[in-house]
Amino acid sequence: MAFVGEDGIAVWTKVEHALLQGGSSGKGAGPVAIGAFSALRAYLVGAKGNPQLQFLPFAEADADAANGTALLSGACRVYGMWVKKLSSGTDNTVKIFNNATVDTTSTDQKISIILELTDEEAFAMYPNGFVLSTGITITQHTTLEGSTDGSDGGDGFILIGA
Repeated sequence: MAFVGEDGIAVWTKVEHALLQGGSSGKGAGPVAIGAFSALRAYLVGAKGNPQLQFLPFAEADADAANGTALLSGACRVYGMWVKKLSSGTDNTVKIFNNATVDTTSTDQKISIILELTDEEAFAMYPNGFVLSTGITITQHTTLEGSTDGSDGGDGFILIGA
């Protein structure tokens, strides 16, 4: 699927809902993540002219799939990513690959979020957008540098623009 921009109000409503619900864990985001995404919203609306955005949710099963799961084909800018770990203490690193199909080329690994603790949440933000040229494949590995598929990662979302 290529980038399909939506009105900011619709996208930010999805972001708010995801942060409050917390994925399949049912445990919502903490005040730091909520505040950070609120600040990102204010910045994008005020300083960036309220650009068209797209909300890409993913489940732990998407990241757990062999070779990852393609979420987007084509160029985009990643403005934010949030992940909430499942109820497991297994170390895991959730990753975005700049690839429209698989997670097999190590140089395509662009954004990584390490999760080690049960119910841990983490996020990454790029107020000017982290440019990806090819697409987005979501995956998880057992280590930051490694390519061994992980398990017991988390659910989350990626916020992108054109």
